[in-house]
Amino acid sequence: MKIKALSLWQPWASLIAVGAKQYETRSWKTDYRGPLLICAAQGGLSEKALKELLIQPKFVKALEPLFDAGVPGDNLQQWIPSWFLPFGKAVAIAQLTACIPTFQYQTDWIGLEATFGDFSSGRYAWKLENVRAIEPFPVKGRQGLFKIEIPEDLAA
Repeated sequence: MKIKALSLWQPWASLIAVGAKQYETRSWKTDYRGPLLICAAQGGLSEKALKELLIQPKFVKALEPLFDAGVPGDNLQQWIPSWFLPFGKAVAIAQLTACIPTFQYQTDWIGLEATFGDFSSGRYAWKLENVRAIEPFPVKGRQGLFKIEIPEDLAA
């Protein structure tokens, strides 16, 4: 079965997969509504920039479900993000239910949601519901929305 897919840089793709991010902000709108495969791009931030982002307490707490041995201790600077963040793989399936201009006030954008997205004026917040983390599988990402074949057991 083919469904629409969207590539995001890490850690934002994994924030969606663990349920910490319910809106994906984009500079463009879409009329599409329906199932959406969330893919973690192969590239993105430099390892240094990613490590700096991931030591922020809000990110550590939000991504806690991905740590095999609990939250890393004092040696946060020693992390290698690829140890727990998949790159170049699909990580979740969600329902895209709305595309909202960010100038509209939404109480959901307060707090962590505002930390994990760019809600500045002139952008769009894509509302993601019924998010389901999946066993990551390799995907060649693209810009914009694209279609990808997924295993039948994921379509349910």
